[in-house]
Amino acid sequence: MIPTEKKTIQPNNEISLVELIEIFKKYWSYLLSKWVIILIFGLSGGAIGLIASFIVKPKYTAHVSFALVEKSSGGGLADLASSFGLGGLSGSSNGAFSGDNLLEIIKSRHAIEKALLTPVKFNSKEQNLVEVYIDFSEMRKGWKKNKENLELANLSYPINQKRETFTRMQDSVLFTISQEFIKDGNLAIARKDKKISIVTVDFKSENELFSKLFVETLMNQTYDFYKETKTSQSKANVDMMQHTADSIKGLYEAALSRGAVIPQANINQAIQTAAVPRMKQENNAQLYGTVYAEVLKNLETLKLDMARETPIIQMIDEPRLPLKKDRLGKAKGIVIGGILGGFLIVLYLLGAFFLKNVLKEE
Repeated sequence: MIPTEKKTIQPNNEISLVELIEIFKKYWSYLLSKWVIILIFGLSGGAIGLIASFIVKPKYTAHVSFALVEKSSGGGLADLASSFGLGGLSGSSNGAFSGDNLLEIIKSRHAIEKALLTPVKFNSKEQNLVEVYIDFSEMRKGWKKNKENLELANLSYPINQKRETFTRMQDSVLFTISQEFIKDGNLAIARKDKKISIVTVDFKSENELFSKLFVETLMNQTYDFYKETKTSQSKANVDMMQHTADSIKGLYEAALSRGAVIPQANINQAIQTAAVPRMKQENNAQLYGTVYAEVLKNLETLKLDMARETPIIQMIDEPRLPLKKDRLGKAKGIVIGGILGGFLIVLYLLGAFFLKNVLKEE
């Protein structure tokens, strides 16, 4: 006899639509039986939301939008620079600010810390912006309670203190504040459309005037850094050409002075050889004058090209008081708190009921 193979029947683990509806009815009936508990938690959440609406401080948003106007340098700049041995004017610095890189520069640590260390007049007192933030955010109160760290308790940022003289604690606190602006979403930079160059910058804080001053200072610092980077090579070339012009001007004026003195020392015109030094000085003065005029013309060309290369930020929207105020209203707090409280208790009840059924089946 040939042994027959036994076929094993695999259980079907798929749930039919009818079974799914039955499970849903089962859980729904269970939730309805717990409606009192759900109601209590929903009302409790609403009460907590109402209390939060009184406790949570409002935030003020400073909004800025601008368009970046790029300028292309003239074609004669590279040729003129190369004739004097000055290179690097092909516009290679444009890559640092192309695309979305400018957005990253605005929210970089360098730009934010530079803005925070900018002195402003706040409440009739001139101080750095970081000092303003520390005061209204009440950070210093917490520091003074720390008796173990006296440096933190007495920490300050004096105006005009050189950056290289900062202590480790000063650097640490400044870095922490700048990172909080980004991580908490207080500073938001975006481009409205990839096809256009309009950028929006929004900054929110619990102090209306600080929000306005910070976003304005941040934009100024970013533009200065941007302009300096874009025109750094051109500026170096202009400075070098200016130095050359000053040197040639000095030689030209010296030749004129020596030429004016020589005729007085050689009054006798019968001696022709005595006129040779005077003629040489006149020729030198004429040569220096010609070269000086050409250098001045080239210097003006370099300055014109640098002006063409300098970018312009065209402001569209600027922050104006009063700023947009975002706060948790009473009705909003009650609704959000009630929904959140009800959702959490429903989630807990469903989880407990599911776990109870699983243990019962085992």
